[in-house]
Amino acid sequence: MRHPSCRYVRTGFLAALVFILIMGVIGCSGSNKEAAPDAADAQGLYTPGTYTGEAQGLHSVIKVEVTVDANTIQSVKVVEQKDTEGVSDAVFETIPQKVVEGQSLKVDIVSGASVSSNGLIDAIAAALAKAGADIDELKSREPLKAAAKEAITKKTEVVVVGGGGAGLAAAVSAAENGAKVILIEKSPALGGNTIRSGGEFNSYDPARQPKVAMTKALTNELKEILTYDEKEFGDYADTLKTLKEQIKEYFAKGDTTKLFDSPELHMIHTYIGGKRTDLDGKEISGKFELVKTLATNSYGTIQWLESHGAKFQDGIGTVLGALWPRTHHNTEPLGTGYINTMEKSAKELGAEIMLNTKATKLIVENGRIVGVTAEQSDGTPVTLKASKGVVMATGGFGANPEMVVEYNNYWPALDASVKTTNTTNATGDGIVMGKEVGANLWGMGFIQLMPSGQPGTGALSGGVWGSAETQIFVNKEGKRYVNEYAERDVLAAAALEQTDQTFYIISDMTSLGNPDLNGKNVWGDNYQDLIANKNIFMADTLEELAEQMGVPADVFVAEMKKYNTYVENQLDPEFGKKNFGAKLETPPFFATPRTPSVHHTMGGLEINEKAQVLNTEGKPIDGLFAAGEVAGGVHAGNRLGGNAITDIFTFGRIAGASAAGK
Repeated sequence: MRHPSCRYVRTGFLAALVFILIMGVIGCSGSNKEAAPDAADAQGLYTPGTYTGEAQGLHSVIKVEVTVDANTIQSVKVVEQKDTEGVSDAVFETIPQKVVEGQSLKVDIVSGASVSSNGLIDAIAAALAKAGADIDELKSREPLKAAAKEAITKKTEVVVVGGGGAGLAAAVSAAENGAKVILIEKSPALGGNTIRSGGEFNSYDPARQPKVAMTKALTNELKEILTYDEKEFGDYADTLKTLKEQIKEYFAKGDTTKLFDSPELHMIHTYIGGKRTDLDGKEISGKFELVKTLATNSYGTIQWLESHGAKFQDGIGTVLGALWPRTHHNTEPLGTGYINTMEKSAKELGAEIMLNTKATKLIVENGRIVGVTAEQSDGTPVTLKASKGVVMATGGFGANPEMVVEYNNYWPALDASVKTTNTTNATGDGIVMGKEVGANLWGMGFIQLMPSGQPGTGALSGGVWGSAETQIFVNKEGKRYVNEYAERDVLAAAALEQTDQTFYIISDMTSLGNPDLNGKNVWGDNYQDLIANKNIFMADTLEELAEQMGVPADVFVAEMKKYNTYVENQLDPEFGKKNFGAKLETPPFFATPRTPSVHHTMGGLEINEKAQVLNTEGKPIDGLFAAGEVAGGVHAGNRLGGNAITDIFTFGRIAGASAAGK
C-alpha cells in the first residue's frame, strides 16, 4: 500500500514509526575456500575449481562460492549476506539456479529485489572472473532454456490473478466461503507490492484509540471541521453532518484526552485527500460507496486478519500523508506478516498456488468471464477455467514508465526516466486484460508520487524517520519548506521545487523511539551500512549533521530551533502543520536524503462496492471482480498514506466472497 524489498524497523508505534527500509535477502552460510587453479585442466571456458566472489548489495556485502569445471558452471552457493528476511527469499532461491541451468549471467532480476539481485549477479561474476571466464560474453549469452512442458488445463470455481495482498485475501475469502480456488502469480514468489510496503493499515479502532492521547493540535482540527460547509462536500454532505454530531458529542462528554476517530472522519479525510483536478480542469473524488465500504469495514478487516493469525502492534501513529493518527502496523517486518499469514491460510483452506505463471487473457463465453489463459516462465501454456468467477489482483502500473507517461494527466512534467518504489511486476497487466473485455477504466490520469523515495533508486529503502507528526523536511539550503503532515502529492510537488528535487528527513533519538545503538539495537546490524553508504547521516550535534548534509549550519540550526517552538505552541504559523510529536532535540541526530518517485497509480478497472468490475455502461461484467491497485474508484486523485493496505485487504476479502457467490 506497501512497496521495494524494504524493512520497516519499529520501536513502538506510539512513540514513532521508524522507517529503516532495507532491500535484501535471506542469509545463508557456508565455507569460503578458494581453490588453486589446476594448470593441467586450464582448457575450455573456465579453469576448474571453486572460487569466491563478493559484491555490494543494497546494504550489505553478498559473498558467493562458485564451482566450475572446464566448460560448465556446476554450482553457485551464497555463503554470506545480511539483508531482509522474508522479502527477497526468491533472490537466493532462483538466481543461483538460473545461472547454473542457463549457463549464463543474463538472468532476470527478482521483482522487488533488484539491487540485491544485481549484487548477487555481480558477486557470481566476480567469482567466475577468477576462473578465467569472459564476463561480458556470459552477461550477453542467451541462457539455455528448458523445453516447455505439456500444456496445462485445469478447472476450478474461482481463479485469482495476482499473489500480493489483495490476491491472497481474495483467495482466502473465496476458499473460506466454500469455493475451490487457484491463484496464479507471475513472479517466483508471493508478495507483490504488499510485501515490500511498510504494511501501514488505516482504521478507526475502538480498542486501541483510548490508549492514544489527543493533542491540542488535533483538537483544533476537530473544531475546524465543525466550520465546514456541507454544501461543499457533494455526496459526502450527510457523512459530514454525522461527523459533526460525533465531534459535538465528543466535546460534550468533557473527556478530550483520548484520541477521537470514526469511520466518518476516515471517509472525510479520504474524500479531502482524493479530491483533485486534472490538467484538463476535470475534478475527481472517491466514489462514495467505495470510500464508505473502505472506512466502515476497515476495523472488521483488522479483526479478520487477526482471526487468520496476523498480529498488530498496540499503538496507533500516522504514516506519511495519512492526515490523522489511525495507522496500525503489523508486528512483522514490512508486509511479511500479512503475506505469510494469508499464504498459510490459503493453503490450509485448500487453495492451489501456481508461481511463475503469468496471465495473458481473460476467457469470455456468452458474455461471461469463465477463466484465464496464462504462460509459465518456461513457456508452458496454461488454461484455467473458473465456473464462478475470476478475481483480478495484479496491482497497478507504477513500474511501466511508458504507461505512466501515457496516462498521466496530473503532473505537468513526468517522463519515462522517473524512478518507482514498485515491484518490477507492477506493469498494468490486469488493466490491459480488463480493458480488452470491455471494462471501464476510472481515474487513470492520476499518478501518486511518493515524496520519500531514495535518490538514484526510487526505493523506499535505506532511511530512518519517525511517524509523520515527528518529521521535519529541510532542503539543500537547510530550510524547512512544507507542512510535513500534508498529503503525499502536496509533499511531492513541494519536493520537486527544491534544489536537485532533493530534501532531508530529520530525526532524533526521541522521534525514532530511542533505539539502543550501542547494544542490541532495534535496527539489526545494517544501520552502520546505511551510514557507511551515506544513505543516512548521523551526528551528535545539529552543526555536525549540517556539515555532513552539506547545508549551511547556521540556517539549519535556526530552522530546527524555530520548529521546536512550533511544537511547544502546537501551532505552525509558516506551513500549517496540524499535528506534532515531541521536539527534535535528543542526540544523536539523523538525516535521510529523499526525492520523489512513482508510488501508486490511482486509476484502474472501475468496481462497485461488491468488487464487481463495471463495463463502459456502468454495468457489472459477469464473472469478473477486482481488488487492490488494479481497481479504480477508491482513492480518486491522491491516496492517503496507510489506505492502500486497508484497501487491498478489505476489497480483496469482498472480491473473494463475491466471486464465491456470497
